[in-house]
Amino acid sequence: MLETLFNLGASVLTGGATGLLGTALSAVVDFFQSRQRHRQELDLRRLDIELAKAEAEGAAAHAAIEARSARERAEWEALEASYREAGRRWSRPGEGRLMQLVDAVRGLTRPALTWSLFALVGAIYFLLGATDITTVGLRPRIVETVLYLFTAAMLWWFGSRQIEKRRGPEGGAGR
Repeated sequence: MLETLFNLGASVLTGGATGLLGTALSAVVDFFQSRQRHRQELDLRRLDIELAKAEAEGAAAHAAIEARSARERAEWEALEASYREAGRRWSRPGEGRLMQLVDAVRGLTRPALTWSLFALVGAIYFLLGATDITTVGLRPRIVETVLYLFTAAMLWWFGSRQIEKRRGPEGGAGR
């Protein structure tokens, strides 16, 4: 009987020890699993932060592109408006001859300027070939100035026509 009690006591003690050991092992495993989950959460949060930064940078770049596009569109529309305004008449039917004369002078100014500059460039090209000491020093400056004026007038004149062609006959964008 003593032996039975001893066996029972030993069973209780070893069973209790095994249970405590199992509890301790479970706690250790839970601790390491918890640390692993915590690391995963931190990694996920870091990735979320990186994603948020990338999205913010993309949104900033997109906003900059949109702003630049809007500015360029506004500049283009302002240029078109200036060309349209240049072609309008100042006088209305029934107004005096003076306003009609103003319209005629205004309407002829650009073509007259263009053709006179064209003639001036040709005259300088053919006549300024002399080797006179007084014209030699002025020649490069005169040529540069006349070519600047000629280029500006030509580009304005033909640029205006290209915009009118793009707009179409009804005034809308013919794109």
